[in-house]
Amino acid sequence: MIEHHNDMDTFFKNLEEDIILFKNKALVNINEYMFMLYWKIGNLILMREKEGCQSEFISETVEYLKGKFPGNLCFTEKNLENMARFAEEYNSQDYVNRLSSKISWSCNLILMNKIRNIDKRKEYIDKMWEKDWSVEDLIGEIDKECGIQDLDYAELFNTESPEKENIENKGIITSEEKNSEEEKDEEKSKTKSEDSFCFIKDTISKEHGEDLSEDHIKKFSPILKDEYLMDFMDISDEIEEKVFQQHFIKSVVEFFLELNSGFALVGKKHHMELSGGDYYEDLLFYNLKIKCYIAVELKIGKFKPEYLGILTFHLSAMDDSVRDEGDNSSIGIVLCKDGEKLIVQYAFKDVDDPKNAEYMLSENIPEQFEGILPTIKEIGRGIKIKLKD
Repeated sequence: MIEHHNDMDTFFKNLEEDIILFKNKALVNINEYMFMLYWKIGNLILMREKEGCQSEFISETVEYLKGKFPGNLCFTEKNLENMARFAEEYNSQDYVNRLSSKISWSCNLILMNKIRNIDKRKEYIDKMWEKDWSVEDLIGEIDKECGIQDLDYAELFNTESPEKENIENKGIITSEEKNSEEEKDEEKSKTKSEDSFCFIKDTISKEHGEDLSEDHIKKFSPILKDEYLMDFMDISDEIEEKVFQQHFIKSVVEFFLELNSGFALVGKKHHMELSGGDYYEDLLFYNLKIKCYIAVELKIGKFKPEYLGILTFHLSAMDDSVRDEGDNSSIGIVLCKDGEKLIVQYAFKDVDDPKNAEYMLSENIPEQFEGILPTIKEIGRGIKIKLKD
């Protein structure tokens, strides 16, 4: 039953948390489906292995999947080999489901490649969950525990050393041992020791895999950033572009506010209503010195002539709905990031006849605004510097 709150702040806060919670729940399910798919592919590969044609099967499968899913980078020979090993080590489907609700595929690969001991592997999973470790954190903690931080595993094991004994005692898999394991592939029918790559038992309690709590979902957030999950959902490019857009916006805002020329930020994605429709301006400033609104349109890719039409439409809407009687006509700025180039254009009305004038793109600043508005070159140079930070 939906609770009704008299306190609207509490209501909106709960609503926000519900939206985030259910969005993340959906992504948790995607991660579980991805793990299950990888596990099933791995089992198919293992079946082919028994027929003596695993390597050919992997190569042919990769070529087929590349043709069918060209945007997915996860279907490589290396990752299909990882899937086969994953299926070999984890024979319990229930365990795979619970594992996928606690760690990312990247972290799973780290554990499979660096940790031999079953209990030690589970300890790291619990620590990752408790402390919200990233992939980098996990690698660093494994190295730190063994006293070999910042050293390469392959380099370390060229000689006998106390560090090597330390690692062996902690159940760490060395590159030397991995090579040895590969040489023993032909002897897979022989009994493996319990500490070697045996089937891992159900060591994570069932409560984590069946009914995910709100706290569980919140702690799942680092997993959502995993590159394998983003690739699986075909959103790697979209995520990368979104991250850049956020950095772009942050850089532009910092540049104008640090000018100390009267710029004040009104809002990001500022909402306007016009003719019954909703419109959003990327950035909206108000300049206290020249008393006008300044709208900034941010574009990524090649500059297009229609950008002027979009900006003009927004500026006219602001003049009609936002601008006060004592304000000057709004000013527009188009910033277009095209690779290494940053194209900058102003949009002004004729200041001598603003009521009848149309907005026009210009690289020149009207005389009365000089010294307050930055030049095209100053904007381009300043924002490029910010983007590199």
